[in-house]
Amino acid sequence: MFLSLSCLFSTSANAIIIPSEEFDSLERGNVIQKSLTAQLRAGLKGSESKILINAPTRKVWNVLDDKENLPKFIHQVKKADIVEEKNEKQKVVTTVKLCDLLPSFNYILVFDTSEKYRRMKFKKVGGAFKELYGYFEIIPHENKTILAYRIYSDPGFYIPEFIGKALRGDATKIMRSIKTEAEK
Repeated sequence: MFLSLSCLFSTSANAIIIPSEEFDSLERGNVIQKSLTAQLRAGLKGSESKILINAPTRKVWNVLDDKENLPKFIHQVKKADIVEEKNEKQKVVTTVKLCDLLPSFNYILVFDTSEKYRRMKFKKVGGAFKELYGYFEIIPHENKTILAYRIYSDPGFYIPEFIGKALRGDATKIMRSIKTEAEK
């Protein structure tokens, strides 16, 4: 199961580019978000978020890697249980509640942790949505870390723009929650 997923992960991670004008915004504490949907195939939606965290890359990695602790500081993650771990892959059963207008969604995600302290990829292998995958990129910057997050999804049903806007708000809250936890 895990070996067959390795080939799926390799195509999901393009390098994150941070234009110089974004550094000022990150330094001011902003979460930078942009849509990637226009450049994707029909039905697939994508977005990217970035935040500057006043913590070393190892600490940020450890916060993300402790899946079962995520519900304690990310309000939208209701459950995260590691059910299998081998060969730098973690299979996680999770429940996520994004946007007050949507129900909770259950997923089985596989996290690829083979690029330790650099990139953590994930892909849905069961549960809600037709397609869901992405990655966290951990970029050292001086004595801090830029955390970049890309997510691609095809829910298999129409999501109105006002709900999409609420989901983007949740992404900002999640990035701020990770920052707060890593800076403790």
